[in-house]
Amino acid sequence: MDALIDGIVGLVVTALLLAGLARPGFPLLRDWVATPSPPLSDAALGLGESAARAVPQDVALAWASRALAGVGLPVWPLTGLLTAVFCVWLAVAAGALVRQTFGVRSGASVGGASVGGVAGAAVWLRLPAVVGAVWNPFVVERLLQGHWSLLAGVAAVMTMPVLLARGPAEGAARAGDEAAVGSGHLRIALACAALAAAGLTPTGWVLVVIAAAVALACADAPGVRRVRAAVALTVTAALTALPWLLATALAGGQGAGPEAGGVAAFAARAEPGIGTLGSVVALGGIWNSEAVPPSRGTWWAVLALVLLLVVWALAARGLWRSRHIPTVRSTVPTAIVVWLLVALAATAPGVAVLESLVVSVPGAGLLRDTQKFVALALPATVLASAFATRALASRLRPVCAAVAVTAIALAAVPDAPRALWDQLRPVTFGPGWAEVAAIVDGRPGDMLVLPAGSFRSTPLWSEGRAVLDPAPRLLDVRVLVPGDLVVGGDSSADQTTVPGEGDRARRAVEALLRGEEPQVLAEMGVRWVLDERTSAGPRGESARTLQNAPEQGAAAGQEGTPEQGAAAPPETPTTTTPTAPTTTRFSDPELILYELPPPGGAESASIDSAWAGTTAATSTASGAARGVVLVAHALWLLVLAGSLALATASARSGRVDRDT
Repeated sequence: MDALIDGIVGLVVTALLLAGLARPGFPLLRDWVATPSPPLSDAALGLGESAARAVPQDVALAWASRALAGVGLPVWPLTGLLTAVFCVWLAVAAGALVRQTFGVRSGASVGGASVGGVAGAAVWLRLPAVVGAVWNPFVVERLLQGHWSLLAGVAAVMTMPVLLARGPAEGAARAGDEAAVGSGHLRIALACAALAAAGLTPTGWVLVVIAAAVALACADAPGVRRVRAAVALTVTAALTALPWLLATALAGGQGAGPEAGGVAAFAARAEPGIGTLGSVVALGGIWNSEAVPPSRGTWWAVLALVLLLVVWALAARGLWRSRHIPTVRSTVPTAIVVWLLVALAATAPGVAVLESLVVSVPGAGLLRDTQKFVALALPATVLASAFATRALASRLRPVCAAVAVTAIALAAVPDAPRALWDQLRPVTFGPGWAEVAAIVDGRPGDMLVLPAGSFRSTPLWSEGRAVLDPAPRLLDVRVLVPGDLVVGGDSSADQTTVPGEGDRARRAVEALLRGEEPQVLAEMGVRWVLDERTSAGPRGESARTLQNAPEQGAAAGQEGTPEQGAAAPPETPTTTTPTAPTTTRFSDPELILYELPPPGGAESASIDSAWAGTTAATSTASGAARGVVLVAHALWLLVLAGSLALATASARSGRVDRDT
């Protein structure tokens, strides 16, 4: 019943924050790119030139999209619903963390201090924790950055102390009842399922592995049970990391070098008036100032931090007296260490140390965005709100104390619903995308996209806010993207370009921007050039490469006027010239698709076969590599499903034993 109440509260908070996603359409905001039919491409498998950062997320979305389409259900709500599930999970886990810390039964004492004598007191004690677990700067800023899948890792971080660190009060309550809901088997199975779910992204996996290790180290469980849990979690961690570990190994460890250049750019950012340390203590400080609600960029950040420090001051005595409880000793020291390390990583010496680590240690690029690790401090912040509520309840009514601390949690980012509503505007892809997909999907040859760059800025999407180019997640063709990212202010002097891992893609893009002959690009394996003509950005001298491109097929005559501010496309003649170097395969007001001639000038009947040889020569992934990585993804999914099945069976067994 308690978990149900926490879930309802979490659902209400989630609905307030994510109301904008109820509008039909696909979310497109910064790194949040949802598409109608994501392909199982090399990039999705992590076998492209870019590092495997969204593995196994992209493959899971491709499978889920196909499953929904196969049964006739719409695909557009998929990522929004998953995000809502993660937020509710986070809220329920926060409530469970408070219940476990303060004792299973209402009226239990912690460190000699009574929680409350009536059942309703426990609900009010949990309210600030449940609300604050979802409504906080970290979650809101990550949503605005588009890191929706990271919330699975954040929820799993909140869950690990609940499942793996058992307190003395709970141990007494559960003595002799190993078949109950709190049994060791059920907890281990749920912990494995949480770890697998967090493994949607490599960063989520790292976060939850750290949280699980700390929780086990601080647990009061017997040695045998602790070893059993450690073995199960180690096996689960190894299996669920295979998709991105194997992809990185089979792709040749792409991107080991360029990652170091982004350490300083991705360091935690100091908010106005509170510095870097104050920002991370307040659960904020994301590197991208554009992904921050307006209130966090003003003097309000100072007031919000002061209020949060008041909460910690009220909670300090209770936390100290409860330091023997596993959930407290596994979360509060972790938060302090994380705050200090993340703040130090933003200093010049910290950046230098982290850069050397990223360069010398394979896979250490996962540490580049250090502010993500502030997620490890969220459980302690949740507990502090509960202890502060209990401290206030000795002076005020419990309801008033809960409302006061909840108000402080909401005040940390009071404009969160408005900011998310305004920026999370789902969009509908224009019909041209389906036309382009019908031409290029499944055909050999690589694609370049104009304007150059990984992100798009078009009035058609998110009111011109930066959006990661959806072409690689929408078209079943290898899209060459260097992955360079411009970080900094509005002026070029304040901006820093963080190089990506796509060296071949970078050479091809540079050749296109120089206006090289089409054959130069064709020899690099480039067959298609897609101009997203409503998007602002550099096009260089690409018109020289694409000039004199005759229109072909049904696309002729469909070209419209580009949106204001977009670069004008090359002139398109009205007659077809057989010897023209480039062909316009499709054109409408949003998109123009060009096809370059194959290397060596192959006859039209053998164009695909000519491109197939070039594609095979430039491919970074073999068929065997794709098969191995797909098996690893299937194994990840089986581990997740199997862990949930074991947890369900254990819970049912416990209910049967209690009934008999």
